[in-house]
Formats: sequence, C-alpha cells, structure tokens
Amino acid sequence: MRIPIPIVILLIIAVISGLWWSNTRHMDFLTPPSEAQLQEIRRKAEATMPKEEKPDAISVPKLVKVTAPPPEPVEPPKPVIDLGDLTSSPNLQNYAERTPKGSSHLIELATALQEKGELQRALLAWERVIDLTKPDPAQAATAFDAIKKLRSSLPTWNRSPETAIQITLRASTGKKQAKTLTPILESVARDIEAASSGILKIKTSIKIGKTSTKGQSPVAVWLKGVDEKSTSTEVVSFTLNPSEDLKSTLLKTVYQLVTNHISRSTAYTPPANLTAVENPQEALSYRITRLCWNEFAAALNASAKKTQQ
Repeated sequence: MRIPIPIVILLIIAVISGLWWSNTRHMDFLTPPSEAQLQEIRRKAEATMPKEEKPDAISVPKLVKVTAPPPEPVEPPKPVIDLGDLTSSPNLQNYAERTPKGSSHLIELATALQEKGELQRALLAWERVIDLTKPDPAQAATAFDAIKKLRSSLPTWNRSPETAIQITLRASTGKKQAKTLTPILESVARDIEAASSGILKIKTSIKIGKTSTKGQSPVAVWLKGVDEKSTSTEVVSFTLNPSEDLKSTLLKTVYQLVTNHISRSTAYTPPANLTAVENPQEALSYRITRLCWNEFAAALNASAKKTQQ
C-alpha cells in the first residue's frame, strides 16, 4: 500500500524539526559570546589552519667596491720649437748654432719650418742635419728625401753668375782621349754648377800629354782654385773600360774629390760614399750641401779669401 506524498512530506518535516529542537533547545542565540569564548574559538581555528612557512632569508650579496683605474697621465704638450728670426733673409750658415742640440732637434725644426711654408729655411735646416751633425741612418735618409724634394721646388740659391765662386775642373789625358773628354768635361762642369745651386762657376782645363799605353789613355782629374797659387784637391786617375760611361765615371770621380777634400780640410760631416747603384749627379746635389760647396770652393781659393754669402 502506497503512502500518500503529502503525508511523506509532513513526516520528513516532523523528523527534521524534532532533531533541530533536540540539539538546539539548550543553545542561546541571543546572548553574544564572551571574550573567553572568542579566544577559545580563535585558538581552535588557528589550530586547524596550516602552518605558515616562512621564506628563507634573502641573502643580500655583499657589494664589492670596485676601484676605478687611475686615469692615464696626460702627456704635456710639446713645447713649441723656436723658429728663430723669420724676417731677415736666410743665409747659408743658418741654424749652424743649433747643431749642438743634435739631429733630432734640427729635424723637428726643419719640419716645423716646412709646415709654416718657410721652405728655403726648412731646406737649410735639413742641410744642417747632414753637414753638421751625425744622424743615424734613418735620420739621414729622412733628410736626403726632404732635401731632394725641396731642392727641386726651390729657385737657385745664387742667381747672379758674377758673384759665383770660380774654380777650375782640370784633366790630363792623351791626345786621342782629349777629343772625347773635352765636351764631356764641360757638361760635368755645368752639372757641378747646378749641384751647387749657382754658388760655383766652373772653368775647365785639359792638359794633353803623351802616353805610351795602347788603347784608352788614362785620365787624371782634379779641382783647383782659379789662381795658379791656390789650393788643389788630390789627383785621381782612372782608365775607362769599354763598358763604362765616361761622364758617369767623371761625376763619380768629382764626388770623390769633393768629399775627400771636405773631410780633410773642413769640420763638416763628410758626405757618405756613393753606393754602387747611386746616381752620382744626384749625389752631388743632395749629399753635398750648398754650405759645403761654398766652403769647398773657399778652401780651394784660399789665397783669394772669397766666400759666397
């Protein structure tokens, strides 16, 4: 037999109500809990909560004091080199008084003068490097290069032929060789004049002598002042081989005569010997300075006491 639904509902309500009344009939819902009760409630609640895990203490790295590297020492600016008097006309002896300061000082001076556009004065300073100091090979090479460039771009030092110092280029050979030698000796004389930048005026003289040898006659060459009583260089003789060029041999001989005389008769640094491949005509211009040409000619004309200023 089925129980009607309304009766079932009433029974459920009656059971629930009876249970609620049975459990809450002694409870007071109107009076607020005491402070002790609240503390007990908090204690029980905290006991049921999971323990809070304290994070590990964060280790703070020690700060390492980095010392900045000391600043690099500032190189003091180089003192400005004294260029000397730039208002008066240059002369061949310029900067000779500075030679005790050495090659490096003169190179610095020559470079500064060149940068300032004082090319003639710069050339004189470069010449002092090679004729009054003892440069090392690198310094000498630098000076030679500078002298070559400046000599080719500057006018002749002495443009008044009447004030040039006269000397003679002399030779002695056999009659047959003299015909060939005469024009070449004249050409060499002009090359010497150009090498001296107009300071010298060269006359030529050939003495024809007898020779007992067959083939090429030997040639003797020397330089002498214009006066017969004046000084002479040593005499150098050579016999030309068929493969040799007469003018080139004469130029080499003249270079040897001049450098040997400068070495013996003056206090100037003697020019270096020619290398096997060096052009003797260029060497006369760039290895022998204009001041040395002047002093060489003055030494040959010792009796005349004539110098080019």
